[in-house]
Amino acid sequence: MANACLLGVLLFTQSTSNADWPVFRGDANASGAVTVKLPAELEELWTYSAKDGDSEGGFEGTAAIANGIVYVGDFDGTFHAVDLKTGEKKWTKRFEDTGFLAATTIAGKHLYLGDYNGIVRCLSTEDGSEVWQYDTKSEVNAAVNVHGEAVLVTTEGGSLLSLDKATGDNRWEYTIDSPLRCWPTVVKNRVLLAGCDGVLHAVDVEKGKQLDTVSIEGPTGCTPAVMKGRAYFGTEDGNFFAVQLDPLEIAWKYRDTKRSSGVRTAAALTKDIVVFGSQGKKVYAINPEKGEPLWEFPTRSRVESSPLIVGKFAFFGTVRGRLYLVDLKSSEEVWQLNTGGSFIASPAVSDERIVIGNTDGTLYCFGRAETGIEIN
Repeated sequence: MANACLLGVLLFTQSTSNADWPVFRGDANASGAVTVKLPAELEELWTYSAKDGDSEGGFEGTAAIANGIVYVGDFDGTFHAVDLKTGEKKWTKRFEDTGFLAATTIAGKHLYLGDYNGIVRCLSTEDGSEVWQYDTKSEVNAAVNVHGEAVLVTTEGGSLLSLDKATGDNRWEYTIDSPLRCWPTVVKNRVLLAGCDGVLHAVDVEKGKQLDTVSIEGPTGCTPAVMKGRAYFGTEDGNFFAVQLDPLEIAWKYRDTKRSSGVRTAAALTKDIVVFGSQGKKVYAINPEKGEPLWEFPTRSRVESSPLIVGKFAFFGTVRGRLYLVDLKSSEEVWQLNTGGSFIASPAVSDERIVIGNTDGTLYCFGRAETGIEIN
């Protein structure tokens, strides 16, 4: 374990109110923001290494957390269940000749995840035993979404599949001519897909039929974050959009005119601010109503780990292995930690703890500090 690192007063004040983190961005709207409180002082509580036994993998997929257990797959094909309180291994499950790049999804007593060979699996939360699997015939780079009795999967081959949650049987399939790399966000009866074809698609969640589309001018794999009838996401062309949902139409578009670079992170979103990272070594904050820039924060390396809004702070990592805590109003750096490795995975939050893994195979947990200063 590295030296203890102190964070300050963190009050999670937005959309997720429960203790678990069951999906990629915490809730059904992919907001990347939470309401549960963290203690006044935090430290690095434990680290867990994927490099154990036969596994030599690192973490690119975001962890899911439920009932005090952290669930995450590594890119060497091992799936891990880790005690949130202690960092001790509960169980591991090894899958040969594959790897997991996408986040895990929890629904009840089951885990749902896809691998880079295109296999979607339903596993037991108890021991990782396989309930069913389905071969999509194409790489799965995004977390699946469970909606009612359906498991929604996007693939590199451009398909959105709806699989039966209990059996894994294919219910329907919707296909575009370019890869789909986003988490399929569901709003009412619509699945929102931001595609590499430069189009935002709205698809009927029950029938798999196209309902609406709008041009977003360039490819993207970003997950749409939704609030108040709008979806927010960026593209590889360096544009960041707010799209009105019914009907689909552009509300506003933001672009850094000085240093426009591609966006590969999901946005973190509240009613007052939307935060996202870019390939241009910056994190941006935008007014979600008007699309006006609030601030930008230089990171000195690319940001591919989707940021988290933590009360009055933003928490995010970079591809050079740095973690930051930044004040949302002033954009001032509050804290940082250099871990090594690279952060592609995004943070997950549960029971007053932040969990995030990096590509060197280390899973970090931050929580209550015994001593230290407060940040007011």
